[in-house]
Amino acid sequence: MPDLTVISSKSPLKQIMQAVRAVEAGEYTPELLSELGGDSGDLGQLARMLDSMARGVSFRDNQLRLLRKVIPIGVSLAAEKDFNRLLETLVVEAQHVTSADAGTLYLVEDNALKFVILRNTSLNLAMGGTSGNEISFYPVKLYNADGSENRANVASQAALTHKRITIADAYQADGFDFSGTKAFDNTTKYRSKSFLTIPLENKDQKVIGVLQLINAKDPKTGEIIPFADDDVLEALVLLATAALDGYILEASLRQEIAQLKIVIDETRRARQVAEITDSVYFRELKDKATQMRKREPRDKP
Repeated sequence: MPDLTVISSKSPLKQIMQAVRAVEAGEYTPELLSELGGDSGDLGQLARMLDSMARGVSFRDNQLRLLRKVIPIGVSLAAEKDFNRLLETLVVEAQHVTSADAGTLYLVEDNALKFVILRNTSLNLAMGGTSGNEISFYPVKLYNADGSENRANVASQAALTHKRITIADAYQADGFDFSGTKAFDNTTKYRSKSFLTIPLENKDQKVIGVLQLINAKDPKTGEIIPFADDDVLEALVLLATAALDGYILEASLRQEIAQLKIVIDETRRARQVAEITDSVYFRELKDKATQMRKREPRDKP
């Protein structure tokens, strides 16, 4: 048996061993065996078999991850009756899933994106939700004064296009105005770098809000890294949007019922007044009052 310590880091056997260790650690990627994919020999066949098995293990682990993390979150979101806590939970859980240092949630209101939740772990900053701290930032307008779409802001761009936007470094991004972000950073001595901006669509494909996550962190090094695609986040967004949309619809229905009740009450009062004024007794009282006014002596000059 060859001494494995002297095997080149580029040798097929070494690559297979590294792939096996990656599978055990849950860190396997197909790139680990990409160089052996076209090998027609025994090691090439072994590499292809290992890759197939590793992909299956990764898929199974991902499904388990979805079941263990997202389903309980989805149940809690669906059961939440406090609107502020519902919004807050969406941001906090999205931060947790993506290892994001900060998160912001906007809701669409009057053709603008209104800040409703703002969280920043490094700055120990919490606004909106159950924090009791009001958000002082102005809403992000979806349309400019001339009626054109506001494509300069990344959040409004995501809402207008219905597309999520991933930015590795806001300070080097072209096409967007990050002057507000830079001003915030300058004031707080923070450094906003990687962004993931996700439009939240209801069942009718209407954007009802925007979730923005900032500064994804490498779990091992703490280094700020770009946001990556994540099935758990995808499922979380779908569940959270459904819960949010359901709450908004329920609130709208309650408001409509309240307004309908007001209309019914006003109609009932109007009918009652009409019934009184049309009664014989009321007409007799009205006639007596008229006669009494006629009998009153006129003021002398």
